[in-house]
Amino acid sequence: MYRLLLILLSVGTLISCASTSTKPIPAISPLELQRGNEQLRLAESYYNDNQPEKALALYQQLAKQGHPRAQGELGLIYDLGALGVKEDNALALFWYKEAAKQNDPQSFVNLASFYREGEFVDKNLDTAVSYYQQAINQQFAMASCELGFLYLDEAEYQDLDKAKHHFQMGADAELVDCYLGLAYLYHFEIKDMPQAFKWYKLAADNDSATAQYDLALMYFNGTGVDKNPKLGHEYLAIAVEQNYPLAVGYLAQIYDFGWGVAENKLAAVELYHKAAELGDADSQVNLGLLYEEGELVPEDINTALQLYTLAADQGHPIALNNIAAIYLRGDKVERDLKIALPLFYQAAAMGNPNALTNLGTMSRLGNGVEQDEKQGFLYYKQAADLGFTPAYFQLGQSYHLGVGTEKNDELALPYLLESTEYDESAAFYIGIIYSKSPSVTPDFDKAISYFEKAYELGRQDAASYLGWIYETKSPAHHDIKKAVYWYQQGLSNSYSCLRLARLYLQGKGVPQNIDKGLALYHEYAKIKKFDIDELLGNLYFFGEVVEQDYQKALFHYEKAVANNQSQAANNLGEMYRLGHGVTQDIHHAISLYEASTEWGGVVSMANLGEIYLNAEGVAVDRDLGMSWLTKAAERGQNDAQYLLGQALIADQQQALGTRWIKKSAEAGNKKAIQYLTEHQ
Repeated sequence: MYRLLLILLSVGTLISCASTSTKPIPAISPLELQRGNEQLRLAESYYNDNQPEKALALYQQLAKQGHPRAQGELGLIYDLGALGVKEDNALALFWYKEAAKQNDPQSFVNLASFYREGEFVDKNLDTAVSYYQQAINQQFAMASCELGFLYLDEAEYQDLDKAKHHFQMGADAELVDCYLGLAYLYHFEIKDMPQAFKWYKLAADNDSATAQYDLALMYFNGTGVDKNPKLGHEYLAIAVEQNYPLAVGYLAQIYDFGWGVAENKLAAVELYHKAAELGDADSQVNLGLLYEEGELVPEDINTALQLYTLAADQGHPIALNNIAAIYLRGDKVERDLKIALPLFYQAAAMGNPNALTNLGTMSRLGNGVEQDEKQGFLYYKQAADLGFTPAYFQLGQSYHLGVGTEKNDELALPYLLESTEYDESAAFYIGIIYSKSPSVTPDFDKAISYFEKAYELGRQDAASYLGWIYETKSPAHHDIKKAVYWYQQGLSNSYSCLRLARLYLQGKGVPQNIDKGLALYHEYAKIKKFDIDELLGNLYFFGEVVEQDYQKALFHYEKAVANNQSQAANNLGEMYRLGHGVTQDIHHAISLYEASTEWGGVVSMANLGEIYLNAEGVAVDRDLGMSWLTKAAERGQNDAQYLLGQALIADQQQALGTRWIKKSAEAGNKKAIQYLTEHQ
């Protein structure tokens, strides 16, 4: 609570104390004051001789007799809970006020601290300023430092001129706290680094460990002074000798990461332990991470959690996030969202980008919270705006895929470009944007470069895209040998298997090898979980890659139909409907189409609709035909939409028919597009 105390009292549990009367205390005479001063020195000697009971009794006696300094010291005893008494803010406030009535300057300062911090009393900065000013009027220089910090730190009262004035008053009295105040003022507010250095050095040379640490950083970084690592280490060592927690923790990081020295992980761990024991929250987090991951120390999740908790109790946002992440994952402890979520929210409210990113992913996936892609996007945006590079990829991916926001490759690109050094998917998406995006000018040289980078980082499907570019996408880059090479690198991807299979079957870029091509078709079917016989039936039925062979198509389709494959049933129905490779049999075709529809086929619905409308080998049945076409059209089959539209127009339902034809045209149906062009 206080920057300075007149007497440093040890906190113990030595004795209990009866409550002290809070009746008004009479003012003390000058003679009694002089005698009381002698008794105060005796109380101090009792304290120094480790006789707290006697010291406490004497402080209480003198305070009741009206000695102002004894009253102030007794207030401090109750404030800190020292000399074996329990902390009691009410009694502390009472005795401070009694001492203040007699113009005790230290009590003015302590009362000001009560009202500034809002401890036990309502926060009131006007009252705090008044008490500080009364202490200053008593020529109590320390109050100038405290008032300077109030004008420096309190946002609603910030006045840099007043802060500087009061710090300078204390500095003129050679108070180290005021040296520090001026250093902070010039460093963080005025941004005058040479002046900040001057005051840090003055405080450091007057044995301020805080200033020694800050001065070391200035020497290390060349802030306000020429870089001088030697002097930096000297001042840091002095602060470490004084067990200044931040200095010990910083020295641990120096050895941990080899900042200007040879790495020494063992020394780093030892120093992290020391700094953690001294209360340095950063070191508690760093050491906790080592125990969590089992690096340099035995893996121990309980010790990690204990260390994180110590830092979290100091409001350290990374510690809050790390505890939350442990309980969210539940891989080393029992998963507990009741612990995890409040800690994530607390860390996020403090602006921790890691917590914001974690909440973004949780919201996007619905992991532990209600799925909300828009909220996930907002979390990512907040983290990215804080300069958190892992969030750049998440935000870029969201823009590229249109997850939680409108798809926007122009906005995606800068975030993804910042992420390519560590994320293979970022490079992969950039390759897609430069090769396929409808809103970004194609640049196949860049696309190739980023796909290659993605592949090097472990994204194997990038090889398929490189093969695609070299084989079919860019005439300027057409190189069938390179296409074959990249397809071979990406055979874990179904597209590479399919394209390379076709090349082997056709003998393009490689010697023709039917067996190898068919083997790759089998691999493609395995990856995609497709029925291989249906695929091979299509291969021979359409004859686009191999010579058309209805007998082989028939063989494979019949095997696929036995496995309830809808497309095979439809295509085999087409063979019997048209008499391709088999004796024409419309009734067998209908049974195959019907089987296809039962197994999820939609094209077969359109085929049935045509048969019944056109009376192909059966009696015309317009209602049944329209029913089948409607079912197919409603499921998005664009041929059926066009045929249904034509049939409705023939039935004098022009508006409804035109709407279906427009839907078909929107899906790219050429007949529908031609019809609309001719009838506009």
